[in-house]
Amino acid sequence: MRQALALAVGAAVIVGITFEARSQNAPEKKIKVCHAVGNGQAHVIEISQNALNTHLSHGDSTNVPEGLKAGRPCKVDGSNGGAILK
Repeated sequence: MRQALALAVGAAVIVGITFEARSQNAPEKKIKVCHAVGNGQAHVIEISQNALNTHLSHGDSTNVPEGLKAGRPCKVDGSNGGAILK
């Protein structure tokens, strides 16, 4: 009985570790922002959710037109809702 219980607990630990490892390796969702580069130009970049506040604090915008891909030019008008096609 003890041996069966030990095997069951061991199997549960292995399964738990496996699922934890998979969840840590899941790709992080990226957010598109219109990124101002300081020379009056801007382009679309994809960033981590963790970097969003920093980008918004220096004037980037999360309002990227649907379908506009990373690397494409965009324009920021000074508000968070200001990204437009260039």
